[in-house]
Amino acid sequence: MAEPKPQSLDDLRDRLVPNHLVPDTTDEAKEQAEKSLDPMSEEEQESLKDAADPRMAKEYTFNFEWKDGRGKTWRGKFTNRILNIHQRQLVGILRARLSSNTPPDALDVVTNNINDMIAHLTYSLVKKPKWANNLLELTDVALLQAVMKEVLDHEDFFHGYESPEEASDDESEDGDGKAA
Repeated sequence: MAEPKPQSLDDLRDRLVPNHLVPDTTDEAKEQAEKSLDPMSEEEQESLKDAADPRMAKEYTFNFEWKDGRGKTWRGKFTNRILNIHQRQLVGILRARLSSNTPPDALDVVTNNINDMIAHLTYSLVKKPKWANNLLELTDVALLQAVMKEVLDHEDFFHGYESPEEASDDESEDGDGKAA
């Protein structure tokens, strides 16, 4: 076996310098720095998101089917829109009006939840089946909750949060991934 040829300290230093990472000019360095801080345009991000999964779009259409306790099946196509900050403020105003401006802590939990769902769905659902045009006329809170679950699943996915099912699965496991 041949012995490796001893290298000078300069040769060793030259081999360890990451020249491929060091720009040749300051203009090149400036361009690289600006590129690292310049994210993709919003349109480029949207096109990538839309290609990956339709739930990444700001508007997402889903088919809904739910059977109530009396055997009636509720079907329809909904389009949910991700709300901006102003629309979220309007949801809060509508929620207050639904409770006749009664403070939330003066209402029972069920009434608060119903008001939250109706206010949110009123603004986020841009298309809905005829039976859902007036959510206040529905008689089954579980139906309202089922529609709201679909909307929240879209919003969680869009914003990159884990789904409620994943969160409940995580809570049932300890740090080793084994059931508690």
